[in-house]
Amino acid sequence: MVLKKKLLSLIIAVGLAVSAFSLEVPALKGRVNDYAGVISSGTEKELENYLFSLEQQSGIQMVVLTVPSLKGDDIASFGIKVAEKWQIGRNGKDDGAILLVAMNEHDVRIEVGYGLEGTLTDAKCGLIIRNVIIPEFKNGNYSAGILKGIKNMGGVATGDMELVSRTVANENDESNDDVVGLLFVVVWMIFFFIVISSKGGLWKWFFISRMFGGGHNYSNHRGPYVPPRNSGFGGGLGGGSFHGGGGHFGGGGASGHW
Repeated sequence: MVLKKKLLSLIIAVGLAVSAFSLEVPALKGRVNDYAGVISSGTEKELENYLFSLEQQSGIQMVVLTVPSLKGDDIASFGIKVAEKWQIGRNGKDDGAILLVAMNEHDVRIEVGYGLEGTLTDAKCGLIIRNVIIPEFKNGNYSAGILKGIKNMGGVATGDMELVSRTVANENDESNDDVVGLLFVVVWMIFFFIVISSKGGLWKWFFISRMFGGGHNYSNHRGPYVPPRNSGFGGGLGGGSFHGGGGHFGGGGASGHW
C-alpha cells in the first residue's frame, strides 16, 4: 500500500506538470459547485443542508463539483488540482472529500483526503461510483446520482450505515484492490515515461489518456455536453463565506465512467 501511494503521488505530480496549462480550477462557491448546471434547485438545497449537518456533527467537509468539460485534462489529475487549491477538510485531520463530475467526458471521481482513507477507501469509493452514481447517471438522473453518492460517502465516512446502499455495504473491501492498484500505477509509470521522453510528448499524453483513462468506453458517448448559458463556469464567481479548512490529499479515491 505504501509503495502504491508513493508511485501514485509521483504519477499525479507528473500529470500536473504535463497538464499545467489546461483546465483551471474554478472558484469554490460553496459546498455544491454546479458549474455544469445539472443539479436541480431542490436537490442542491438538500445537498447543502446535508453537507452542512455532516460538517457540524462530525467535522468532515465534503463538496460537490460539476464541470461541463475537462478540456483535455485527466480527471484524476484535475481532481488533485482541485483538492490542492480548495483544501477541503480540517488542517491536521485532512478529513475532506470531493465528488467531481465531468459531463462531456462522462467521468466521475471521488477524491479523498488523507484522514478519510482508512474508512472511505479506494474500494468503497469505487463501489459508490459503480453501484450508486453511475446507474442513475446512465438514466440521466444526475441530481439523484450525486445526492445518493454524497450520502453514501458521508455514511461510509461516519459509520452511519443507514445512508449506505446495500451494494456498497455488503461488498468485501478486502479484495485484490491493492494488487490491481499497483499494476495500474506501474502501467501509468511506463506510459508517462514514454510520453515525457519522446518528441511531441504532450500530444501523445493526450492520446494515451483518452485511450486508457480508467478503462473508458468512449463508444457510449452521446455527444458533447453543452452547459446551460448561466452555469458560470470559468467566470470567476466569488467563493462566498464557505472555504476549505486546510485539508491535504494524496490521490486516494476512485474514478469511473458512464
